[in-house]
Amino acid sequence: MTEYRRWFGFAAVTVAMIFLVGARSGASAGDASAGRDNTCTGGSIAPGVYSNLKITGVCTVDAGSVKVEHNVTVLSGGALVALYGGRDKVHASNFNVLGNVYVRTNGILFLGCEPVNQICLNDPDQKVGSYFTRDAVGGSIIAKDATAVVVHLVVVGKGVTMSGGGGGVSCSGSLPPPLSGPPYGDFEDMIIGGGLTITGWQSCWLGFVRDTITDDVDFNNNVTSDPDGNEMATNSIRGDLKCARNNPSPQIGDSAGSLSNVFGHARGQCANAKLVR
Repeated sequence: MTEYRRWFGFAAVTVAMIFLVGARSGASAGDASAGRDNTCTGGSIAPGVYSNLKITGVCTVDAGSVKVEHNVTVLSGGALVALYGGRDKVHASNFNVLGNVYVRTNGILFLGCEPVNQICLNDPDQKVGSYFTRDAVGGSIIAKDATAVVVHLVVVGKGVTMSGGGGGVSCSGSLPPPLSGPPYGDFEDMIIGGGLTITGWQSCWLGFVRDTITDDVDFNNNVTSDPDGNEMATNSIRGDLKCARNNPSPQIGDSAGSLSNVFGHARGQCANAKLVR
């Protein structure tokens, strides 16, 4: 176990539910304008319905649920922090995107929170937690040279692609408040309706744990400073799993999980995955 575990929260809790978002429709509150494009330059995003949403500062989804009818784009220097949950979907600040979520160069995305593994920032119990979010992305999550991408307990209708980025092979960096710790990449307790591709990521830590993925997984050329990085455990992969040129080699690490189930073929550094026939 490394000292970074307090940031990443890897205790093994299997989530066996599909979370769907019940977002509000109609006119929105605060600065939100239903059917219009909006840009958040910082602070709390007003609850309501948006057409497209751009993030240029550190923006939080903490005042109620937000629905975006098309796409969300986190631009360079922007950070979308959607880590404010509740004991049920009515009281959580959920984030529902019908289109795609794009994370551009130097952007930061923290989407979804849950007990133990990614405790919600507003949870009164910051050791174990009881709050959660019910977030969904109807299209894909696409990150290119992002600084940090951390997604928990989110249903994604299509695929997830993360290429490049990570802030460098180091654990000395710092994420902006209200976040803490160095940049990293993480996908946990998700349902992904397409494939997952992670290539060329360089950061303190990277992993995907307890995810259900309905297509192929490509995990290549990823390097982490933490020797417990490139953590891969307890996933269900309906397609092929292909891993190459990762350092360290993909591992269960201290997740307390198990080898991933692969219904297709497992190749390269992931050839020891459990094949389901």
